[in-house]
Amino acid sequence: MAKKGKKNTSTNHMPMDATQQQYQFSGHQGAMPGHQGMMPGHQGMMPGHQGVMPSHQGMMPNQQGAHMGGYPNMGAPQMQNQMMQMMQMMMAGNMGIAGADTAAQPFANMDIPEEEDLGLDADIIRPHQLRSVVKTQEPLPLYTVLDYLCLTEDGKFSLGGIPKGCTIAFVGPPGQGKTRTAISALCRIAFSGTRCAFVVAEEGFIDENDSGRDDLCSRLTKIGMKTLALSEAQFQKKVAKNIAVLLSQYHKGSSWDDFVTRYRFIVEKEGIKFVIIDSLNMLDPSKTKTADNLSALKTYNHEKGVTCLTIGQIRDTGMPVGGEALIHTADAVFLLEEMGLTSKEIAALWGGKYRDRIVTIRAIKSVTTPIFPHPIRICRDDERGVLIAHAEQPEIYKPFPTVEEAKKIQEQALEEQIPEEQIENLPQENESSPQSENVIEEQEKPPEASKKSREVDKPKKTTRKRKKTKDKSE
Repeated sequence: MAKKGKKNTSTNHMPMDATQQQYQFSGHQGAMPGHQGMMPGHQGMMPGHQGVMPSHQGMMPNQQGAHMGGYPNMGAPQMQNQMMQMMQMMMAGNMGIAGADTAAQPFANMDIPEEEDLGLDADIIRPHQLRSVVKTQEPLPLYTVLDYLCLTEDGKFSLGGIPKGCTIAFVGPPGQGKTRTAISALCRIAFSGTRCAFVVAEEGFIDENDSGRDDLCSRLTKIGMKTLALSEAQFQKKVAKNIAVLLSQYHKGSSWDDFVTRYRFIVEKEGIKFVIIDSLNMLDPSKTKTADNLSALKTYNHEKGVTCLTIGQIRDTGMPVGGEALIHTADAVFLLEEMGLTSKEIAALWGGKYRDRIVTIRAIKSVTTPIFPHPIRICRDDERGVLIAHAEQPEIYKPFPTVEEAKKIQEQALEEQIPEEQIENLPQENESSPQSENVIEEQEKPPEASKKSREVDKPKKTTRKRKKTKDKSE
């Protein structure tokens, strides 16, 4: 017997009243109504046993015994876990098969849950697991002076286009032909069958009031017709059908967020691969987040494989709007700038007059290619207003040819050298001996003629000998 004032630490069980005999699950005496044990027709958890514990109808919570009914070496917490699992199966209407391993039952469920969150490892790339990572920058030909600003990997040839898949900032002062050059490139790429987009942020695309203004839509059509030598009907059928125009004008209440929503919609719905934005600065009228906006735009274009040429302005200092941050953000930067001919020597070099100002273009940077190290003097095509290389470009600063142009130059040089070599060889053949000339003539004669000539020559020789003998005899 235990002493008064001390707790009974014996493992013997005290008699239970009615409330203590209730189970902790849903207030039932057994796992199923009308039964004292877990399995139908039995009073205990397993056949042949009266209960979970001897002389008890249920399992009391918080009892820790070393031996539980017919399961020696099984503690109360482990038994409670098994009871909990079986109760959950019964409540779900799935009793399973009697005597089957409960650990194998979850594999019978064919519905595999989808893993929504891949975890932190989803954004980690391990380059050594990739098959091939070496690539060569591909060009996107625009057939303008912009094609000569970037070079091939070895730096010996012009790339022949702007870097494909890159977001490029094309900046310069107003009125120099940036928009017309971009429109000409847009029409050429659309004519090839590529889906293109033209983002208009500065002016209206169509003169809806029919005020008589030569609107942007009309100028685009006329430039495309002259560039591709097409009629208006042919331009609409072969070029205009591949161009989608996105209006994002700040004076109509469009913000940067509105532009992003529309831009993503049109790129993903239309399958756009080439975009002209005129202009990047007007998408944010405050012009305080130009570099940040370009960074977000560039990231999205990389994901979708879009080549984007953004037109921008420059400040009075000559730097692009956005400053060094814009130059750092863009994949490539092409800068139009004016250069003063401050001396007679410089004027003579660039084919201008002393104290004149000329317009040049140069590549400030390109992350995927080398750049042409010198500025290129430019002028505008009289017919289309597109920027082209000036004829007075200094010979020492002459742009490199493309690979295709270099091959054509070599082929033309070979064709021109062949007749010169033949002419140089002719005197050597004329200086040869007369015997060699006779041999050549005999080779050109037919065989029958050569035999006859030999027969004719023999009698002549004999007659000459006979005459000489007669003279001696006399």
